[in-house]
Amino acid sequence: MTTGIRNVALSLALAALLGGIASMFAAGERALANFEIGFFSALFVLIASSFGYWQMVQGSGQSRPHYDLPDETERIDDRFGLWEEDPPTTDEEDVKKLLRQERSRIKKGRRDFRTLLETSKPALSLYRLVAYAVLVYGVYRLISDDSFEPIFYLAGAGAAPFVTAVTLWIQNRG
Repeated sequence: MTTGIRNVALSLALAALLGGIASMFAAGERALANFEIGFFSALFVLIASSFGYWQMVQGSGQSRPHYDLPDETERIDDRFGLWEEDPPTTDEEDVKKLLRQERSRIKKGRRDFRTLLETSKPALSLYRLVAYAVLVYGVYRLISDDSFEPIFYLAGAGAAPFVTAVTLWIQNRG
């Protein structure tokens, strides 16, 4: 694992250096600033998202609610319970009881607000929010300084995840 992280880090450093040099020669210091701010803010978002995902996987046994999901094939194949051992009865009381059971089962299946918050912790983690704030602040500063070059910024912001994905793909392929 450490070799993989080292390979990704070296690839990212090389991409930042080569992309910075290329943008500097292409359009000057403004392009260099846009490329580097885009690159490092996107890299920060990528690291924060990966760390949040890693934390979610590490703590998944304790914090994440586990739902017992019915077998989907069985539910589709025998939707009305025709193949059950006991034949369904048509007694009016049994039908009312069955309806009450189904309503309570459906209510249990709904997610309440607390469950929604517990399951969305990785998406709302502090790391990701800070990383996105840095990204927005970088764009804001470039625009307010009247030096925003969208092509170079997007090239830098796209280079970080692209280089990471290609490096991991090459590493896992061989």
